[in-house]
Amino acid sequence: MAEYIVLTRLTPAGRTSIQNNPNRLVEVSAQVRQLGAKITQQFAVLGEYDFVTFVEAPDNAAVARIAAEISGLGTMRLDVFPVLALDRFAGLLKLQPYRTEPHRWQTAFWARALRRAARRFTATTYVRRYCRPLTIEGLDNLQGFKEPAVIIANHSSHMDTPVVLSALPESIAGRLAIAAAADKFYASRRRWAWRYSLFLNTFPVHRGGGVKQLEYPLSLLRRGWSVLIFPEGARSRTSQIARFRAGPSILAMEAGVRVIPIYIEGLRDIMPKGERVPRPGPVTARIGPPVSVTGAASASEATLLLEDAMRALAGMPPHRAGIAAKG
Repeated sequence: MAEYIVLTRLTPAGRTSIQNNPNRLVEVSAQVRQLGAKITQQFAVLGEYDFVTFVEAPDNAAVARIAAEISGLGTMRLDVFPVLALDRFAGLLKLQPYRTEPHRWQTAFWARALRRAARRFTATTYVRRYCRPLTIEGLDNLQGFKEPAVIIANHSSHMDTPVVLSALPESIAGRLAIAAAADKFYASRRRWAWRYSLFLNTFPVHRGGGVKQLEYPLSLLRRGWSVLIFPEGARSRTSQIARFRAGPSILAMEAGVRVIPIYIEGLRDIMPKGERVPRPGPVTARIGPPVSVTGAASASEATLLLEDAMRALAGMPPHRAGIAAKG
């Protein structure tokens, strides 16, 4: 969860509303929780603004939706600012510049043909060497599935992507683009970063970049491509599934496509975060039924649907009773 400062001005209608109903502030806090965020601190202030509020939210898109919905009521005007800890800010100052746009040629026929021919060396051989054995469960859930989709997987290792490529049928893997952290894979110090784009069809994603980062994958989905995203946002060091970010659910809702969840078990032991040399071991890729989020009332609810679908594949209880994945 990211932290934000929200500066609030009351409109004349808002001042009247609070005078007539002092519990209005409590109602706003409840509304923020329903939208997938949490108010951690709130202060009334004198001056240009009426309130200063500290909010925890999944990402920029989530807090922007909260600000839009609350401002739309006509009683408050909200200005939102992301908050960075000083050590994180200092770290950002040291970051190398990185590529922010996909390569134009990535979806060209020649790139697709070369990528398919090279997959034996970029994924298949690597998986066979270290995932011994690789067990794929749930392929029957994709029988006859021919439409574009958002693919999501839990993230525990840099080997997650080769395993997903090996687990999916060619009808999906052959037209799959993969979101990759721009500062990690496309930094200026990587002279050969284009190889990720060519051989794995990755595209750079700026972490914390908000809704704009969804424009390219959304265009791919509308052109019949599928997109792989790791909704936890970073590799996990534990066996737990971290809270999902809203990006995949927003993409699926905007493009009107279903989401295919894949739970990968065993890679944390083969190549955990911080390790560079993998060691062989058994791996299971469990593919769940495609999930529709078109009936979700909000991106927050759709995100819970997806997270609970993943938790079901992992044998974990759902976060919230009464929400079931729709096929």
